[in-house]
Amino acid sequence: MNCWHCDRPSHGACRFCGRAVCKDHAQTMPFILEIYTGKEGEFKAIAVDNTLYCGVCKPHEDPITLKNLK
Repeated sequence: MNCWHCDRPSHGACRFCGRAVCKDHAQTMPFILEIYTGKEGEFKAIAVDNTLYCGVCKPHEDPITLKNLK
């Protein structure tokens, strides 16, 4: 695959949308792997820092409702 930005060979894919990016255009962003409730009832998350990000897509901050799934 080639980079979404410059059409040169890519070095990875965006964790959020799958676009290919080269080292020059790669950015990073935290990615939440899991969310759970702790012993005290507070929400906690297991996250990975520096996850590959294309810089183009806009991941939603809030959950979205998926309709018509059974």
